[in-house]
Amino acid sequence: MGESSEALHVKHAEFLFGAPTLAAIRKQSAPEVAIIGRSNVGKSTFVNRLCQRKIARVSGRPGCTQELNFYHVDGLVEGAEFDLNLVDMPGFGFARLSKEEREEISRLTVDYLRNRRQLRTVILLNDCRRRPEVDEVSIQRICIEAGVHCLIVATKLDKEKRSQHERLLKDVANGFGLERGDILGTGDGISPASIWARVISLL
Repeated sequence: MGESSEALHVKHAEFLFGAPTLAAIRKQSAPEVAIIGRSNVGKSTFVNRLCQRKIARVSGRPGCTQELNFYHVDGLVEGAEFDLNLVDMPGFGFARLSKEEREEISRLTVDYLRNRRQLRTVILLNDCRRRPEVDEVSIQRICIEAGVHCLIVATKLDKEKRSQHERLLKDVANGFGLERGDILGTGDGISPASIWARVISLL
């Protein structure tokens, strides 16, 4: 988690479009890496961190992302090139949405994870301060069933003392039935180079 940002260079990043349904997705051939997590886990902040620029709108109000937001990104990490689409998915578990809205978002999420041919990897975000709940574990299971790589990334490490990071990461890993080395962490001041390197290895 302490790599220099010099190991990563994002050459280009842009918002492409939002899609409320799979049918609304414009024709795309680039491999896709989806980013998903509970509402307010920091998905938009994470997208900006990966892209090394403010490209996604960050809101303090949970539940703002209710469609699939596509971003094209290309660059270099540790000498390896990447050229792909990031897909910022709707957050789940936001109680203030209506039951119908939550069900619609859930259908969109499951349909995308199970049926999107361009999908290569899912980055499942989990707040480092809480163990995964049924929703997170269900996403992990759907990815396994669909044959899609699921990379767990613990967010908001910058909110906790560095001395607590390893304990928190182990707790999150255990909640997913994984080893500590299977997951990565993110937060202010932590280079995303290791995350990009892991993503590229899974494409």
